[in-house]
Amino acid sequence: MTVTAEPRTQEALERFERFLHRKDLRLTEARAAIVEAALARQGHYPIEELIHDLKQRGIRGSKATVYRTLPLLAEAGILQPAIVAGDSKSYETTFGRQHHDHLLCMTCRRVVEFEFEAFEILQKEVATRYGFRLEGHHHELVGTCPDCLAKEAARASAAPAPKTASGAA
Repeated sequence: MTVTAEPRTQEALERFERFLHRKDLRLTEARAAIVEAALARQGHYPIEELIHDLKQRGIRGSKATVYRTLPLLAEAGILQPAIVAGDSKSYETTFGRQHHDHLLCMTCRRVVEFEFEAFEILQKEVATRYGFRLEGHHHELVGTCPDCLAKEAARASAAPAPKTASGAA
C-alpha cells in the first residue's frame, strides 16, 4: 500500500484495502494512485479528468483500470457517481465529506450542492415502509437555474411579435 502523509488519504486507502480484501482483490499500485487522485479532486469531475490527473502525476495505467476501479470505489463509499443526467458520467469524492444532494441546470450544466433535512427524513420513512435497510442514496434534481431562466425571459421579450395575416404586427 502507498504510504502518504495526508491522514484522510491514508484512511481512505486503508478502507479501500479492507474492502478489496473482502472481495479477494488486492490494492495494486494503480488502484492506490486512483484513490489518491480522486481524493485530490474537488467537486464533480468526469472520468476523463481523473485519467488526465493520473497522467500528470506520471502514473501509467490503462483507462480500463480506471473504469473498473471507479465502481469499486463507489461501493467502498469513497466516491459516488454524480450528475448522471446527460451524456457524460461524473463522480465526486465523498469520503470524509458531509452528505449533500444536487440541483443540475440542464441548460448551462451548473451544479448546486444542497442539504435538505426533509429529504433525509422522508427517505428513511420510505425505506421503512417497504422493509428496506437504507445504506445510502443519491438525489439529483434537474431543471433550469435562475440565470438561464432570466436569459430565456430576455430572449422571449426581445423576440419580434408574430405577424398577423395582413402583414402588420
